[in-house]
This record gives sequence, C-alpha cells and structure tokens, in this order.
Amino acid sequence: MPGRVSRRDVVLTGLPRSGTTLACLLLNKLPDTVALSEPFNPGMFAEVSSEEDACDIIERFYRRMRRKVRTQGVAISRHGGGEVTDNLFGHAKSDSGKRQQRASKGKISIDKALTRDFLLVIKTPGRFTAHLPALTRRFQAFAIIRNPLPVLASWNSVEIPGERGRFPVAERHDKDLARQLTTETDSLERQLRLMSWWYERFYTTLGEDHIISYEDMVLSGGAALATIDSAANDLRERLSNKNLNPLYRRDEMRALGERLLQSEGSYWRFYSRESVQELLTRVT
Repeated sequence: MPGRVSRRDVVLTGLPRSGTTLACLLLNKLPDTVALSEPFNPGMFAEVSSEEDACDIIERFYRRMRRKVRTQGVAISRHGGGEVTDNLFGHAKSDSGKRQQRASKGKISIDKALTRDFLLVIKTPGRFTAHLPALTRRFQAFAIIRNPLPVLASWNSVEIPGERGRFPVAERHDKDLARQLTTETDSLERQLRLMSWWYERFYTTLGEDHIISYEDMVLSGGAALATIDSAANDLRERLSNKNLNPLYRRDEMRALGERLLQSEGSYWRFYSRESVQELLTRVT
C-alpha cells in the first residue's frame, strides 16, 4: 500500500562516483539479496507531475522486478558481461580523454536461491536523491558518501553530466539549484554547488545510521553494509581504496583540492578539511 514503508525493498542512493556500484556488487554476494544498478528507463518518468507520482512508478517497478526474479530468474540492471560490476567505467578513454562507460543496461540472470520475501536493493543516485524525502516514506533508504576530493577527481575523469557541473534529474526537481547552475559560468564552481546539494540532501533526510562512507565500506571489506543487510557482517572482501586512483590526473587533483579547501559546502558536514589535506599530501 502507498505510504507504508517496505522493509524488503531498499532504495540505495549516493553521490555519483562514490562507490554505489561497488556496494551493489557486494550486496549481491549475500544470501537472499538482489541488488540492481540503475535499471530505470528515463522515459518512465516523462509524464510525472508530482513526487508521489514518481514514487508510485518506482514502487510498481520494484513489484515488477520481484515478479521477474521469482518467475523468470532475470532482472534489469546495468551490467558488464551479464553481471553487476564494481565500476561502470573502465580504463579506456574516448577522444576527449575521458574514461568511457563499459556497462550496458539489460537483463541479467539471477540464479541463486531466494525466499519469496528476498531483499531487493536498487541503486539510482540521481533519481532517488531528487525524490529522497518522499521515498523515505515508502522505502528503507540508504546513501553512500565519499571524500569530496576523489569525488571531484572522478567526475572530471569520466563522461557524466557532473563533469560539466550539471545534473538534469536534480535540476528538474530543484528549480533553485537549476538557477544557480545555469547562471554560474565557472564549471568547477558548478561542480562544488552540485556536490554540496547531494550532501545536504542526505544530511537533512537520512539518519546517520543510513549513511555509509565509501572509506568504511572498503576498510571493512564490505561489512559496513550491514546497516542495509545484517548478513554483510560476514563479508571479508579484499578491497582497495581508490581515493588516490592513478587514473586521476595529479595536477588536476591538486588544483581541485585547492579550490575545494577554499569553498563552503555541505560536504564539510561529513568530511573535514584535514581529510582533504591529508590526501593532497599523498598526491605525487
């Protein structure tokens, strides 16, 4: 029923390039859990006139995916080679010098034993963050966050709207944000404002126990995801922290760090300036 919080349908959001795809990969390792990466077709929301309409569409989609998993053993997700991957982008670069997306969206096989009431996690950072206050009235909701410096560095290494300091889904929902980004001519300043919008959204909407840091997720081998599924307490995956990913240009990372430290934004609610400065001391 609309308005009733589902305990087995989980909304997973987070900043783009914060580790939400990795979280899906790890959650799929757990028994009785299915995690899907960005399965929605944007056209599904073309006629949406309110947040409740959007939530209705999302709720129906969860029911549809549950039926497909139970009756056909398949679901829709972004994937690489038929499986949810740990990263939507590879090392290969386009002519623009940006890393290219290596994942495609389509059917994936779900071939593990599941109960009828299995945990279904869907991650969609932009759409879910835009509608987050309304979604929390119907779903369990969690967000992945990450140190703002590698977030910026990653945005600037891949071909996504955030690289230009724009995010259409967020802007359609938040007209004030759209005005800020439209009138700002400096692309990095747009990125900082956009990133702050994400962190502020999580801060004002989600409780502390529903916000998981990328750093904790990696350090714990995935066990930090136990706040979503208690079975994750048993995860001991060998994970490496990519905050100083060699694919990030070092000169660009230093310049981004300097501007970030001079800025004000809601990211400082979660990360200290010292944490950014510490990363900068290791950029060689």
